[in-house]
Amino acid sequence: MAAMRSFTFLTLMLVAREWQTGDGQGTSTKPNECLAGIPGIPGTPGTNGQHGPQGRDGKDGHPGPKGDPGEPGESGPPGLPGKAGPQGILGLPGPPGLPGLPGTTGSFPSKINSLFAFHVGLDTKYPPANIPVQFKKVIYNEQNVYNTETGKLTAPADGVYFFIYHITVYYKSVHLSLKRNGADVQFMFHEYGSSTHQASGSAILKLSKGDEVWLQVVGDKNGLYSDSDDDSTFSGFLIHG
Repeated sequence: MAAMRSFTFLTLMLVAREWQTGDGQGTSTKPNECLAGIPGIPGTPGTNGQHGPQGRDGKDGHPGPKGDPGEPGESGPPGLPGKAGPQGILGLPGPPGLPGLPGTTGSFPSKINSLFAFHVGLDTKYPPANIPVQFKKVIYNEQNVYNTETGKLTAPADGVYFFIYHITVYYKSVHLSLKRNGADVQFMFHEYGSSTHQASGSAILKLSKGDEVWLQVVGDKNGLYSDSDDDSTFSGFLIHG
């Protein structure tokens, strides 16, 4: 500030001197006429004013161009299972599988190592009544379980057996009894009408080893018949031992 005052003082002195001398001559002025002074030094800048209020938001501009695709995001957690769809079309059969392992030996073969069966036929007509019918025509009897001389099956082992008899009936009616150890098991009666008839019967019996089974004509109803064109047969075999 002292330098500023010194400069201002020197300037005023020079102006006064110039006014007195001019170009070495006095200068006159008209009444009411003022001399223009030298421009003053610029003042110091004023302080900043306060900020005005915030302007309003402008309108949204037009959408910009589509940007480049971003990087794929991380996979989200698995969703819940969907509903079951409709059943598909039945596929073609697959190839056969490999053979399975051999099974273990069952209890039946350990007890019974052979087939026990017989199938025999009558070789004559009208056999004697009230005694075992002797079927002497052997069709199958490899284990000799049926005795053609006695007309009886002798059970070779404990077990369940199946018996069936198929007979030809001619000239008169037939009344037969299936016996086990002398007791009647069941009867079969076929009444003769005319020409040749066929009749049959069957039974399942549980026998112990040594039990005997046979067929026997009852009374005088003996139309049991057999010839070269007609057979009467008696069969049996072990179902389970």
